[in-house]
Amino acid sequence: MEFTKRRLSSAQMGYFITHLNILGQDRVIAAPEANGPTMVFAAPDYTPHILAEGPGGCMGFAAVPGRDDALLMITEFYPIFKSEKAGINLFWAVDGLNEPWRHKRILDLPFVHRICMVGNGTDHYLVAAAVCGGKDFQDDWSRPGITSAAKVPDDLEGPWELVPVMEGLHRNHGMQVGSFAGQRCVFIAGDEGLFALKVPTPGSTVWENTLIIEKPISEVYPADLDQDGEDELVVIEPFHGKAMSVYKNIKGTWTQIFTAGLAFGHGLWAGELGGENVVIAGNRANDKNLVCYQVTSASPFVMKEFVIDAGSGTTNMDVIRTSDGKALVTSNPGHEEYAMYIPKQ
Repeated sequence: MEFTKRRLSSAQMGYFITHLNILGQDRVIAAPEANGPTMVFAAPDYTPHILAEGPGGCMGFAAVPGRDDALLMITEFYPIFKSEKAGINLFWAVDGLNEPWRHKRILDLPFVHRICMVGNGTDHYLVAAAVCGGKDFQDDWSRPGITSAAKVPDDLEGPWELVPVMEGLHRNHGMQVGSFAGQRCVFIAGDEGLFALKVPTPGSTVWENTLIIEKPISEVYPADLDQDGEDELVVIEPFHGKAMSVYKNIKGTWTQIFTAGLAFGHGLWAGELGGENVVIAGNRANDKNLVCYQVTSASPFVMKEFVIDAGSGTTNMDVIRTSDGKALVTSNPGHEEYAMYIPKQ
């Protein structure tokens, strides 16, 4: 499996990258963890446009249901963990992409590190996770982070009524929307383990969580890698971890079926890409390689490892649909860039 790389733009301390429906088109959106602009890129030429000049300190984005002219973004989470003033900003278009979007702080939430939007067919919720409850020094992890949720209000400028829905998780770092036991959930990962936080059913306000794997986990991505109809859980473990591991539910027990070493593992994606079932992970230390693990046998489960991009220091990634199929997009501070990798057919 090979990739063709395309540099989307230069980026100083670029951190988060994903894709959202913006102004009626699926666009790549990216922003830095330091001060700097939020950028968008769209097919067919993926020319960079500045969506907003700031603020920076971006740890993530969330779409606004029913709106392609507005989005949510974590702001002012600056390195390294200078995040007491972090929070969530609402951005909205004034004149398409012809001028920078306006923005307003809607929630002050110190150390907020991940956000997502989930729904149950009736209500939509913003879920926000703080990586910790505060710090006296950089490596102080004594105070657990809280995961909170707010029903999306009719007026996006607020107030947003944020309610704690899960507490007691140290290094509250991993978040991914998925499903567990047939119910929509948000996977949450930290030192105490990997949890499925179940979205309330219509008419309910109760958020229940289930412990899936009881060990420190940093990131998670569900995918059916062996094509048996059931998702495996791909994780980086422990915090900013030393390994990428694949867990499979075997007779009710989540069992590790594959593991490979990482160095400051950060950024994770799993699924079908270029006709192959793969896991892609970033390394922010040592060689700082962007690595792909390709499934070569489903039973017994075997993966082949190869480097996509050496020295990229990738922080985050996502996969988008293009006119030719799918492509990987990444934020690569090691190369000071946002980039796209297209699988060769």
